[in-house]
Amino acid sequence: MKLTAKFKILFSLIFIAVFLISFVSTFIFLNYKRSVVEKPEKQSTNEDIQIKKIEGEINILLLGYGGAGHEGGTLSDSILILNLNTEKKHAALIAIPRDTWIELPIRSDLKENHKVNASYAIGNDHAKYPLKEPIYQGESGGGEMAKYAASQVVGMPIDYFVSVSFDGFSEAINILGGIEVDVPVTFDDYFYPVKDLENESCGKSAGEIAELSSTQSGFELEKQFECRYEHLHFDKGKTQMNGESALKFVRSRHSSQHGGDFARGQRQQAVLFGIKDKLLELGAADDALSFFNKFSDVIKTDIDEEALLSLVASLGNTSDYSIKEINLTEENVFSATKSLDGQFILIPKLGEGIWSGVHSFVREQISN
Repeated sequence: MKLTAKFKILFSLIFIAVFLISFVSTFIFLNYKRSVVEKPEKQSTNEDIQIKKIEGEINILLLGYGGAGHEGGTLSDSILILNLNTEKKHAALIAIPRDTWIELPIRSDLKENHKVNASYAIGNDHAKYPLKEPIYQGESGGGEMAKYAASQVVGMPIDYFVSVSFDGFSEAINILGGIEVDVPVTFDDYFYPVKDLENESCGKSAGEIAELSSTQSGFELEKQFECRYEHLHFDKGKTQMNGESALKFVRSRHSSQHGGDFARGQRQQAVLFGIKDKLLELGAADDALSFFNKFSDVIKTDIDEEALLSLVASLGNTSDYSIKEINLTEENVFSATKSLDGQFILIPKLGEGIWSGVHSFVREQISN
């Protein structure tokens, strides 16, 4: 399948989104047998696919998670919604904080409060949560549970999801041959976690660890085990990055100069543009199917071939689209508090479980 020139820019942004990092969406990978999660539906052939234009809005959930060998496993590190309005030619990227507190249907007769970043993990965990409704079972369970959670937060139906692991993200950057990133701020992070050293004693005895644990907790305690972390440094300006360095750049959380979720969002956006530029340089959009077959092992999605072709047919002239980023934060819709078991969580300013204010804010931002 060849994409005409008018799709190139949006197509590149879409590819970026598949890597979770921060912008536009997904219909670009395309070895369906490996990438598309199975659903109990009739499988179409190329001959009987019906290409239907989608009128109005399309919402695609983009998820990034640690994966095997990473702290958190299938907990979502990045949760983004791409909103596309094919009639008004508007695109918006909505970032949902990982600590958002929400009810999840862990059984057909029971909802339980969890952080929103647990939704994908719970949907995929059929051993611990065997009594979920059928829609949250099977290979597509994680994506469906995450779509449910995201829709509750923003007040819009979620049509599709795309997920990628950290290893998949890093591998994809390397397949591209690395990218050039415009680093927005010079910063250091002295506490970037080293994989597989999470429980290292760093030469401390059991008694010393017990004494530290009696006087400190949380991240202050963790900082006493310096061997578990490495020092990151990035200089402002154009920087060449491979998959490993790009992943560290977007995941860094503990910089005094550029830390926190908002700063991470800026860095994710910078990587996004770096990927876009590299894709355009490589001419990836000229032969999407053959090029993106290379990435089929690093992503999961429920966008099948029929949906893909309908999305492409619906977008129209992509140069007409305006693009907006929407961050849901304590400055606009959330209040910070603690759960009954002491977790740091974010709840709507109107009160726990009262989402109308968040819904109104999202709709207002999309409409402006």
